Parts: sequence; structure tokens; C-alpha cells
Amino acid sequence: MRKITLTILLVAVVAATWAQKPDKKTAKLEKQLVGTFVEVPAGHYSITMGKDTTWVTLAAFRMLEVEVSNASYNLFLDDLKAKGRMADYEKAKIDTSRARPYLMPLYYTYPTYAQYPVSCVSYDGAMLFCQWLTEKIGGDEWEYTLPTEVQWKFAARNGDPEQYYFPYAMGSVYLTNRDGLPLYTYLEVADELITRQDGHLEVRENEITEIIKVHSMSSRWHPNQVYSHHPNLLGLFNQCGNVAEMVCERGIAYGGSFLDPGYDIRIDSEKPYDAPSPLIGFRVIAVRKR
Repeated sequence: MRKITLTILLVAVVAATWAQKPDKKTAKLEKQLVGTFVEVPAGHYSITMGKDTTWVTLAAFRMLEVEVSNASYNLFLDDLKAKGRMADYEKAKIDTSRARPYLMPLYYTYPTYAQYPVSCVSYDGAMLFCQWLTEKIGGDEWEYTLPTEVQWKFAARNGDPEQYYFPYAMGSVYLTNRDGLPLYTYLEVADELITRQDGHLEVRENEITEIIKVHSMSSRWHPNQVYSHHPNLLGLFNQCGNVAEMVCERGIAYGGSFLDPGYDIRIDSEKPYDAPSPLIGFRVIAVRKR
């Protein structure tokens, strides 16, 4: 009886895993349009509100291993224009007027920056991008969308919600490796430039401006390429730092950005937004249609 039970459990696990694997055609289209997806296993995640803790059960899903790049997002915008969907294009277009002064609008279209994360896009634009992927690739099988807050945090923590503050450092407070090289793209500043405001650590904006004047070409003052640094144990790059990432819940991004100090690139760091921002991008997940 025990052998039969173990066999049934093994079959169930294999079936659940296989259910999240796309066919070769879908995987090829995904790679052409947006990149490679990695599997995030089913599991449980705890949510604490005040003194109450609730455990949420998560089904398995697939997540894009990198942030959506300028190249992928511009394919989407070009397709909208080609199909005459100008109302959608106006909602989705990159708002270069919001780019930081030292990041010229060319950042979003120049070939050198094709593999940098897209930013300065609205929540509605990100959702339209997800719908576009579903139309292009999903068919009757897959739906592409932004991850929920819980899905995003669960993936960032490698499916182990109790253990990690940072995706790569595996719970360590260190933001650099043993050679002193950064594990994330974030704002490296001296402690004296950081102040506490309303419970949050902030860097004085006038100090940032002066530092940028001196180090305007340094990678720390703009995002790195989407495949920079190291992936976490699931194979996901840059879930902390680089650009903060939108989740399905409107108005919140997580993980911190290239212009946040080390404390604020934790998995749980929230960045509110009400408009496109040069500090905020997104990545997508794929789930099977029921």
C-alpha cells in the first residue's frame, strides 16, 4: 500500500510540474518577444496584518527571469501603432518627460540600451503589455499578467517565505560579494547622507544631485542590463535593485531601485507610485487558463 501511495504522489507531482511547462512553440515565441520564463513551484506564503497572520496557498506559475526590457516593450508599442491601436498606444507609451535629467530620452530607443529595463511606463501600459503577450502567445493555454504582491515576494524568496530578506544574498545583510563587488544595482552612499523620514530611510535629494554631477557616467546612477549580477535560486535576475517592480495591485512596486540606498532594496520594500517613474519597471508571469 505504501508503494502505491508513493507512486500516486510522484505521478501527481510530475503532472503538476508538467502542467506549467509550455510547448516548444510557446517557449520559442516567449523567448523571441520577451525572454525566458522560469518555474515557480506551488507553496504557501504568510501575510501578517497587525497581530494576525494568514497563510495563503499559491499554485505554481511561471515568471519572466528578467525585468521587461526596452527592446521587448518597443516591439509591443510598434505593434500597437502598426495595428492602428492609437488609444492603447497613448496609454502605453513611454513618458520620457519623466526620465531623470541625466537619462536622455534616447535611453528608451537607442540600441545600446535595448536590454536595459523599461521604465517611465504606466500601470495601464504594463497591463496592456501583458494583454498583448496573451494575444500573441497565450491562445487558449496561457495568460500573461503582473504578479500579485504575494506571488512576487514568494518568487523573490525562492519559494521559502521564512528565510530571505534579499533574493541573492540568502538572508545576508551584505550587499557585496567577498571581492567588494555589488550583488545588486542600488545607490551606494555614506551613512551621513541618509536620514529617517516617517519610518523610512531617505537620501537627501540635493546630495544625490551633487553626487550625480560628479559620477554621471557610473552605472550606479542608472539601471543595469536586465541580465546583470546573479540570479536567485529560481533563476530570477534583479528582483531587488535595478528598477522597482510593479505588482498586480495598482500603485505599489517592490524591491527598490538603482536610486534607493541598500536598506530599501529589500524584498519587502514598498515604493508607491501614482504616475510613470524612471525608478519603476515590471516583469510578467504566465499562468495556465482554467
